[in-house]
Amino acid sequence: MTTAEWHALQDTFYRKHRLYQMQWAGLDLSKFRIAASSFAGPIALQRDDRLLLEAGSAPMLDSSIHVYSASGQTIGTIEYEGLHMAGFSWNAREELVCVQEDGNVRVFSLSGRDPVSFSLGPEARERGVAECCFWDQGLVAMTQDLRFIYVNDIGEPKPRMLADAQLTEPPHCWTVVPPHLTLSRHVEVLVATGVTVLCVDAAGVQDQLLDQGPYARISVSPNGRLAALCSLQGRIQVVSIDFQRSFSECTAPASSALADIAWCGSDAAVLSFGDEALLVGPFGDTLSFEFDAPVHLVQELDGVRMFTDDVHELLSKVGEDSKSVFQIGSTAPAALLYDAVDTMRAHSSRADEIVRSIRDDMPQAVDTCIAAAGAEPDVGVQQALLRAASLGKSFLTAYNGDKLVDMCRSLRVVNSLASYAVGIPATLVQFHSLPFEEWVERLLHRNLHQLALRICAYMDAPADQVYVHWACAKIRASTIDDDALYRVLRERLDTLPRPIASYVDIAEVANACGFQRLAIRLLMHEPRAASQVPLLISMGQDDAAMDAAMRSGDADLVYFVIFHLFKALSLGDFFQTIARTPAAARLFEKYCADMDAPVLEDYYFQDDAFAKSARLIVVENLHESDAVKLVANLKVALKMLHNDKASVLEARAIDQQIKLLQVQQQFSRDISNEEESYIGLTLNETLARTLASGNYSRATKLRTDFKVPERRFYYIKVHALVGRRDWAELARLAHARKSPIGYRPFVDECVAALQYQEAAKYVPKCDVQDRAALFMCIGFYHEAAQAAVQARDVDTLRQVHAAATDPTLQHDIAQQIEQLTSR
Repeated sequence: MTTAEWHALQDTFYRKHRLYQMQWAGLDLSKFRIAASSFAGPIALQRDDRLLLEAGSAPMLDSSIHVYSASGQTIGTIEYEGLHMAGFSWNAREELVCVQEDGNVRVFSLSGRDPVSFSLGPEARERGVAECCFWDQGLVAMTQDLRFIYVNDIGEPKPRMLADAQLTEPPHCWTVVPPHLTLSRHVEVLVATGVTVLCVDAAGVQDQLLDQGPYARISVSPNGRLAALCSLQGRIQVVSIDFQRSFSECTAPASSALADIAWCGSDAAVLSFGDEALLVGPFGDTLSFEFDAPVHLVQELDGVRMFTDDVHELLSKVGEDSKSVFQIGSTAPAALLYDAVDTMRAHSSRADEIVRSIRDDMPQAVDTCIAAAGAEPDVGVQQALLRAASLGKSFLTAYNGDKLVDMCRSLRVVNSLASYAVGIPATLVQFHSLPFEEWVERLLHRNLHQLALRICAYMDAPADQVYVHWACAKIRASTIDDDALYRVLRERLDTLPRPIASYVDIAEVANACGFQRLAIRLLMHEPRAASQVPLLISMGQDDAAMDAAMRSGDADLVYFVIFHLFKALSLGDFFQTIARTPAAARLFEKYCADMDAPVLEDYYFQDDAFAKSARLIVVENLHESDAVKLVANLKVALKMLHNDKASVLEARAIDQQIKLLQVQQQFSRDISNEEESYIGLTLNETLARTLASGNYSRATKLRTDFKVPERRFYYIKVHALVGRRDWAELARLAHARKSPIGYRPFVDECVAALQYQEAAKYVPKCDVQDRAALFMCIGFYHEAAQAAVQARDVDTLRQVHAAATDPTLQHDIAQQIEQLTSR
């Protein structure tokens, strides 16, 4: 009968369900130090070296840590060598955290990875660690001089000191309030000293001003709102976490000393006294459970696991859904629906009467049966409740059956986990409290790959992590060579409907186990270059890493390889390596050029890149104002270009620039101190400044020496002469010979300088079609009209007529227009 496991505590029921008969062959747990993981996790046992034991029991005489499942099946052995442990416990990732007395912490994984180590700092190393207290993410250690050190996250350890509690003697007991349960979101420690309790955090120490101590045990409820206190006299109190209110009190039996306290939910506490467990309810009522051996408690999210040398049981609160169905005398719709199934199986017509009586409440009855099935630990009861829910659902037309299907799927997985062979007796509440991937990972820790694959397929979840873990385990246990092992792995992985997401983890394990060729071949299947390249670098495969980075097209990844090579190799080797990949070499050159890195000059020299070296010298001297240094540097660049037959044009240009600089030096020496220097000017600017200073013969020689085109020289000279207002020289230039640029530039320069009279002298030399418009531009309307008549341009004549203000001129223009249009 289902209610046979129920135990009443006032109007509340608690269920004590037998999970397993332990399979660890009669171990005496009193001889071991024990660490049991929550969420139905493993149990770690290490011989208690503080006890004197009889010789002859080999498993008990070594220092190894033996790991068992909750059913007592052996999972593995952790070879532990080191100082005496101050404490050990499991974290949320099912890793065993061991704290040594010298402050060193070692984190062991069930997957076979190398342990991770870190130190609690110089304070712990110098003073020594006396005790430890853990939560699922971190730990607090008490040193021998009674100071507290905490680590918030074991995955990223940063040891810090809590405030000094000024303790003069070891506390009677102490416990931790995890950060996620405190108002400050920082870890707090409750320390029982004297007759009171101190609350210690990083900011300070607060005395709770209690007077009923000393306290032998303190335990904080899972929701962080209550604390259970047990005094040395056996007086048990449940108080608020701020110690301001007391909710219940009772007296514990004096038969043996208190061993441990764990919470059963958030409103009841379980105390272990040797071979007896005492449940203390919300109002001080108690239930006592007897065992044949000392009992050990493991606090769970929704109950307490209790195990001894022989049995493993779960104590949990009976939910309202189960009470509605199974409580004696219950007439709830769910209870009637459950009875209807048995009646129907007996072929009784009363089943129809029961169903008709609850037709209006049928949706509620179905939901209650489904929820009760999730809360029941017995598989047979689960099946009966689900059959009842299925029966009720068949009488409903608009009921969504997804809830029933989901419950069946979840319970099937939970029951598979709870089998003796697996030994993970998780409840449905616990199963839904963790991501599905974490439960799969827990199976992989036990090397149950086949079951993990079946569960992933059943839950329609990706199985990549299963195949990756299988491959890693295969590599760790392998004794064959790289090629044979590669074939074994590919034969299995090639049969998958889709390739696994990443090969990096497998390649890392292969490399760590000495299968480097296997690791390289596996990495060739890795689709993500960002994961592939760092591992290739760590394996010393620099060329392969560069090739992978180049194939990815990711410039940042290429830079990552380049910077690694720059740090790892000598400068000469680095240059030779980078030169083998032209695209990487170009990226390196661009980076050095952007950052003005001097190493670029060495790289060009090593690579015999004469043209690039010369170009670098030119770029570096663009802002050089010292002509002597500039000429010397350009001569060096010219010498380099002479070694490069493909740089004839560049060599000629630099040679011309050197000559120009030498001319500019001479010109600069000839001018007075007040005038600006010629150094740094272009050839055109040098010509313009020479002409502007009136040195026409020097400018003509400069033009001849540097073979300046005649048209360009005329443009520069016309502009300079107009700027100097040297009209006589401008006229000589215009009349000396036919201008190669025409005379329109003469007019435009004079107009730009607002010298209209001078401009008018050169308009007649312009093309006939342009004269009228040019005369109009400078306001010479009579001449514009004559030019328009000469060009027979009626449109321009009309424009002149509109612009002119002289009536006589307007009359003459009108007559000319009439004559031209009448022909």
